[in-house]
Amino acid sequence: MTTTDPPNRATTDRATTDRATTDRATTDPLSPARRRLGSRTAALDAGGDRTLERLAAASVLVVGAGGLGAPVIAYLAGSGIARLTIVDPDTVDPSNLARQTLFGAADVGRPKAQVAADRARAVDPECRVEAVVDSFHPGMVAGHDVVVDAADSVVVTRAISDACAAARVPFVWGSVLGYDGQVSVFDDTGSAGGPAVDFHDLHPEVRPDEGSCALDGVLPALCGAVGSVMAAQVTALVAGLGEPLVGRVLSVDARRWRWTESPLRRGPGSRRPGPAAEHEAHDDAVRIAPAALAARVADPADPVVVVDVRTPAELSTGTIPGAVTPDQLHTTGTDSDTALVVVCARGPRAVAWAATVDRPTTILDGGMEAWRREGLPIV
Repeated sequence: MTTTDPPNRATTDRATTDRATTDRATTDPLSPARRRLGSRTAALDAGGDRTLERLAAASVLVVGAGGLGAPVIAYLAGSGIARLTIVDPDTVDPSNLARQTLFGAADVGRPKAQVAADRARAVDPECRVEAVVDSFHPGMVAGHDVVVDAADSVVVTRAISDACAAARVPFVWGSVLGYDGQVSVFDDTGSAGGPAVDFHDLHPEVRPDEGSCALDGVLPALCGAVGSVMAAQVTALVAGLGEPLVGRVLSVDARRWRWTESPLRRGPGSRRPGPAAEHEAHDDAVRIAPAALAARVADPADPVVVVDVRTPAELSTGTIPGAVTPDQLHTTGTDSDTALVVVCARGPRAVAWAATVDRPTTILDGGMEAWRREGLPIV
């Protein structure tokens, strides 16, 4: 009589475990490195594998790699997201280092977007990081789940607001100036768990940027505080970690470190300017390229007057030959029909100042940063 030995239970259990491990390895969307990276997030009471998987499928666009963008990019780089796009046209300046914590002295002169992308890749090599050394344009929103507006410019924010509304994508907004900061989340569709609102509901009037960190100063640590809240809003939107600030504006007074919250709703008569109105507010400014201005400045027959609206500290680093300050303008002896070329560090302050004078004005495209990059004369 033939007998069959009973199955070895330990062997059977081990085989079952091995098959389960193999099956998990072939279907698990999270690599071992990603699991280690997100282990503390997964340990939260609202965390777990599902949270890490949602992050691992998310694509985020960050506009601005400066004081606000630095903490946002740093935290998103460690969050385990699938894709991170960083947009910034500027290069690193020594004045950035106190508050823009992604950069060091060796990075001065390099494009901010590229340096920030390098830092993000160093944290998570699995994250697909793209650096875009350019200004924001609406087509950049496509393919992203969330947009972070860290440009700290009203003009840029309005363009982002319109682009996100058209693409039905929520965006996180933050702003800092002096000792004051604000954070909110805008979602024109109302699908992010709050009321349907966008930036135009917070600031209905179309106007150019009026303040800047260079002009008014900024507390460096405030950038980190506000940027960290902004990064947390992304994880709230993507993975449900906390309640996003949709329909709420969180403000901080860094003199006394008091945080306050204000509700934001869309009124029945809310009117938001579209791309055409925004074009009138910003894109119609006449601009001149640095090389073209240099040729005009060098021509003794050209009566061009260059008005430099930067701060005294900025002026001390060098100016365009023959440039005057707004206070010196009346001493130039030119009539009111003489065209002015207005200069600031990058352009926004020049646009804002030009709007205050009743004379023909042209803006130096890219400001003094562009002038320096092209190696043009400075005195």
